[in-house]
Amino acid sequence: MNTRFDEKNHIYYLNDRPVVSVTQALQEVFSLKYWHTTDWHRDRGIVIHACAALIARGKPFEFDPQVKGQIEACYKFFADLKPEVIEVEQQIFSERYQFGGTLDLRCRIGGKEYICDWKSTVCQIGQVQIGGYAVERPTAKWGMVVALKKDGKYRCGMPFKLDHVRNEFLAVLTTYNIKQRWKLIEPKEGEE
Repeated sequence: MNTRFDEKNHIYYLNDRPVVSVTQALQEVFSLKYWHTTDWHRDRGIVIHACAALIARGKPFEFDPQVKGQIEACYKFFADLKPEVIEVEQQIFSERYQFGGTLDLRCRIGGKEYICDWKSTVCQIGQVQIGGYAVERPTAKWGMVVALKKDGKYRCGMPFKLDHVRNEFLAVLTTYNIKQRWKLIEPKEGEE
C-alpha cells in the first residue's frame, strides 16, 4: 500500500489516489456548526496539536503566548495521567475502507490502550472521529476526548469503548460515500 499526506492541501493519498479524511467525512455528513472553520481557529488548532505532539515526545519547544493556557493544560494532562505514548500525530490509512486521517495520541493509561483526541471542548462528535482512527488500530479498546482549555486546565471526557464508535464512523463513511456517488458533494479542486 502506497500512502502519502499532502500537508499543505490536507489531502490523504492511498495508492496515488486521493481518499476522504476522517474529518472531511464528518464535516460533510454533520452540520458545519460543530466545527471551527475560520482560518484563525484552524491555525490555532494546528499550533496546539504540534505543541502537544512535542510534549508527548518529550521535546523542548517555544510557543506563541496566545496558546499558553492550552500548552499548560497539555503538560498537566501528561503529568497527571502519565500516559505511556505509543503513537503521536500519526497518519492512518484504511485500504479496505478508502480513507485517511491523523490520530492525535495513542497511549496506555492505567494499563488500557486509548486513542485520545485534542479538542477545545469535550464533544460527542469527537468520539465518532476517534472511532475513525480506531478502525485501523484494533488493539486500542478505549477512547477519550481531551479538551485543552485556555485557562490552563484540561477536561477529559468520559472514557468510552471503541467498538460502538468504530461502527458509527463506518456509518458516517457509508453516508459520505452515498452522497459522493449521488454527486451531492462538491468535488475539490483537481478532482473530477
